[in-house]
Amino acid sequence: MRRSTPRPELRRAVRYFLCLNALAIIGVAVAVSLASVHLAREQAVHFAEHSARGMAEWLISPHCTPRLRAGDPAALRALDEAVRARMRDGSVVRVKVWSVDGRVLYSDQAELIGRRYELAAEDRALAGTNRVTAAISELDRAEHEYEQQVERLVEVYLSLSGTDGEPVLFEAYFPADRLEDDARYIGWRLAPLALLAIVVLQLFQLPLALALARRLDHAHRERGRLLEHAIAASELERRRIARDLHDEVIQDLAGVGYSLGAVELHLSGGGERLRETVRRLSATVQRDVRALRRAMVDIHPPDLSVTRLPTALNELAEPMRATGKVCHVQVVETSELPVNVRQLLYRSAREALRNIDKHAHADRIDLTVETFGDQVRLTVDDNGVGFDAADPPQPDHLGMRLLGEAVREVRGTLSVTSAPGVGTVVTVVLPLDDSGQQRRWVPWRR
Repeated sequence: MRRSTPRPELRRAVRYFLCLNALAIIGVAVAVSLASVHLAREQAVHFAEHSARGMAEWLISPHCTPRLRAGDPAALRALDEAVRARMRDGSVVRVKVWSVDGRVLYSDQAELIGRRYELAAEDRALAGTNRVTAAISELDRAEHEYEQQVERLVEVYLSLSGTDGEPVLFEAYFPADRLEDDARYIGWRLAPLALLAIVVLQLFQLPLALALARRLDHAHRERGRLLEHAIAASELERRRIARDLHDEVIQDLAGVGYSLGAVELHLSGGGERLRETVRRLSATVQRDVRALRRAMVDIHPPDLSVTRLPTALNELAEPMRATGKVCHVQVVETSELPVNVRQLLYRSAREALRNIDKHAHADRIDLTVETFGDQVRLTVDDNGVGFDAADPPQPDHLGMRLLGEAVREVRGTLSVTSAPGVGTVVTVVLPLDDSGQQRRWVPWRR
């Protein structure tokens, strides 16, 4: 059987490769975007920490004098003027300076100055260290009563030393939305670079994939050519064997049969026993001639590029009709079907009829070939003894196994349905190309 051209398979392989690449790019794009935003958010928080440290060291620390600790108005006013100048651009929302015991030494919210709050343990632990903590504030503590109108803030804590060397805690609040915007901006700047690198990599891979696909396609075509040569050689050998059988063995046996008939006519009346022997030999020779003729047809089936499929299938059914079986053959007009499809239909029908003759003990067989859409279907239905589908007879039957492989080779299907006492149905469905979709139904019956 000749397989359909592998070009569609090559196109399917390339489309499959491109689809997988597109899915990979989308997946990587999502992952890179999320990772970029996460890294950008970390960078933004780190930037907030850096800003808070710079503000603490260069702006707050010089104003943390003993007079500020004592609540001197002039010291508070000087620090407040410096802080408000820094907060004017909106990048800082709130500033607080704490003593280690939790008293607010200074805040841009004047009502908080002098109040005492319970500091968190991790905040108190910062005193006298160089560590900085930053996190999205929950704004759920008592000290946050003046920040409730803001949804989210980034709260930064660090320790600094006053002019007298005593440690104080500095707290600054940065707007989280601005940090989120910065994070998204950085993320969207990083993501296209990563995606561009992936796309360039895929573009470099595409020629390699096409080259591999073409090599596979070439190997596929070469395999098809080798298979065609092997089939052609096998066909020539089968024709030679069939010709030798027909011209030599069958002719000789037929001549022997005729001779035995003539011998029987010339035997005298006293040779009854001898005449019976001659009759048996003549019947045996004739039976062997018929068997050899059937074998010759099996070895060299009709040329379906010349012989019509309905004629060939009816010739297949003739030996069964000769034994008294009712065999109906109903076939569409198949002249437009590809030759390889007609050959496989003939082979499938021959294998099914052979199994019926050997195993089914049927007296009625219906053989149908019909087309629907872009497929052609062969159905062979008998009323024989059937078998249990869960425990089919002769599971290693070579003929049906080889037939199944041939059908699957052209992307068709072979199914066998049976049950004890209700017969067996063999169905073969083969695909057609676009040129074989429209068929005219001709009720060829016998």
